[in-house]
Amino acid sequence: MAVLQLNDKQFPLSATTTRIGAGAEADIVLPTDASIGVQAVIERTGDHAIAIRRAGPQSEVRVNGVLLGPEPTPLMHGDKVEVAGLELRFADESKRGATQYMSVEAIPPADGMARRTGAARATLATGGRLVSLVDGKEYVVPEKGLVIGRDAGSDVVVPRNEVSRRHAEVMATDSGYVVRDMSSNGVYVNGERVQGSERLARADVIRVGGEEFRFYADVENPTPASASPATAEGVVLRADTPAPSLANTLFNQRAVGDPRAVLAMLEVLNEGPSKGVRYPIRTALAHIGRGTNSDVRLTDESVSEIHAKIQRRADGWYAVDMNSTNGTWVDGSRITGERRLEGAPDIRFGGVKLRFIPAGMSEEALGALSARSAAAERQRGLGATTDPRQTATAPQGGTSKLLWVLLALFVAAAAFFVLRGRA
Repeated sequence: MAVLQLNDKQFPLSATTTRIGAGAEADIVLPTDASIGVQAVIERTGDHAIAIRRAGPQSEVRVNGVLLGPEPTPLMHGDKVEVAGLELRFADESKRGATQYMSVEAIPPADGMARRTGAARATLATGGRLVSLVDGKEYVVPEKGLVIGRDAGSDVVVPRNEVSRRHAEVMATDSGYVVRDMSSNGVYVNGERVQGSERLARADVIRVGGEEFRFYADVENPTPASASPATAEGVVLRADTPAPSLANTLFNQRAVGDPRAVLAMLEVLNEGPSKGVRYPIRTALAHIGRGTNSDVRLTDESVSEIHAKIQRRADGWYAVDMNSTNGTWVDGSRITGERRLEGAPDIRFGGVKLRFIPAGMSEEALGALSARSAAAERQRGLGATTDPRQTATAPQGGTSKLLWVLLALFVAAAAFFVLRGRA
């Protein structure tokens, strides 16, 4: 049984269509102004998948913080649905079954799994967050702690049978952050099973089931201000730089003493002080890594000394992984060797996620690609690369296509009559 949960109250979903909002027409009536009417509609498709759509063009519906467009999008266990400013949690009861116990022999070896690079760095009890090494999503550790588990009420939902409903907890203590094991099958930090609880160091990798998360927090002895988490050759432009257009902001600026044109940009997407920072690429071949000789230097512990390179060729831009420890990812998929970059994709080097923006891309095109990328990432879910989850082809209507055809015919007819009148 699938349900939507608002605080402690559960609303079972209909076998066909469930309308969410206020007023007499809503199946799930929210405690808000009745005049808003129905805001969202949840429908079951033929393959038993569940999709949500806006009830009308003016409705604002968000799933995991992403504003829905005109098309439906599938719901997955643990998704957060925001309607009329109220947050509901979607839960699929079939995911709540008993935890499948795995013997020690069945636990996959740590070889090939991500781990911390460099020495352990103790942290303060501030700035805690987890970064998924599956899709790059970030989860801030609140004061009450952060729970990872299979249950939809967890802060981080991992819907796998070997994961307990409340599997692990990350919380702040007087001596920094600790991870506590509450599971049947164990929690692993840097490939070693946690015995009860364990203090975390910056860049530690926590494994729950088959999914991994890199831990970050403020360090006890921070590096000097000049050694920022990410530096680049030339001037670093921020996303909030005021300018009338994207082209002026990105590609019509020059670094002091560097007359070379900007060929592309890398924009940081990770939450934190460096979010929105843009790094210009001025050469057809740019090296990315933690090393001091890198063209784009990312000093994060998850980035290798020589991590990857971005190269412009006759047929476009390419990302090339240089046998890095924690991998190079393009639009959520780890690349082997190289990958051609289409549009403005997300690229992740270890735990640092950026957007690649080639020169000549309009603001409208970038906005459309960004919205499409966010929707595709949300649909992939947490376990897309290690634990394929259900995806649904949401019901598609032909109304919009018909309108476009009619509009084209109308424009053609109008042009015909205008030309005929002139003749």
